[in-house]
Amino acid sequence: MTMILMRSPKGGVGTTFLTARLAIALAGRGHDVSAVDCTTQEALKLYFGLSPAQTLEMLDAEATPDAIAGVELFQAYPEQNVEHVADQLLARCAKGKVCLVDLGTAAAQLRDRLLPHAALEICTLAPSPLALASLTKVDALTSVLSLTRTAFVLNQMDDRRRLSNDIHKLVRTLLGDQLLGTVRRDEAVMEALAAMKPLATFAPASAALTDVERLTETVIARCGLTPAGRLQDAAA
Repeated sequence: MTMILMRSPKGGVGTTFLTARLAIALAGRGHDVSAVDCTTQEALKLYFGLSPAQTLEMLDAEATPDAIAGVELFQAYPEQNVEHVADQLLARCAKGKVCLVDLGTAAAQLRDRLLPHAALEICTLAPSPLALASLTKVDALTSVLSLTRTAFVLNQMDDRRRLSNDIHKLVRTLLGDQLLGTVRRDEAVMEALAAMKPLATFAPASAALTDVERLTETVIARCGLTPAGRLQDAAA
């Protein structure tokens, strides 16, 4: 069972984008991947090129959804019944899948319930003072440096900005090996959303795509995933 929790103590930093692109990248390497949107914004599907009007299969449904870019997509609403959603997620992951769970900034109870079973928790940060301040909100009871299952990604990095570079240096010094990597700011991410197309289709030369590919290899190593064959048709 390989469960990866995706969350952030602060919204608007790109957690859902990273969930989608990591899921697609893992599927492209031959892994059996599910991605579950546990947020009320229901934005995960948009990064797969679906429209806002399209609905995802509910997590507790008996039907198995068609895979998009090699990823099975589900929707769940943990605020309705945390234990039920947690049990469903654990059942999905127990089937040998890699399961990425987009928790957003909420779902704290679900996060606490799932963390002991997770291979990794990835918290997204942005290079801003507010995002840095939110590090104290990652876990109410434990310091960031003591969270052995938790790692971080600095998203929306802009190396043309002095503040962005300074924050990158600070985070790298503070977190050490807990910083999995950085993903550059790329206007193509939002442009692809507006066009309702997957990023790899809209902008195959995207800098963010390149960074996520590198990040994926780090995640695979951190989770101890067995190498799988690359699927060419999962690169959408």
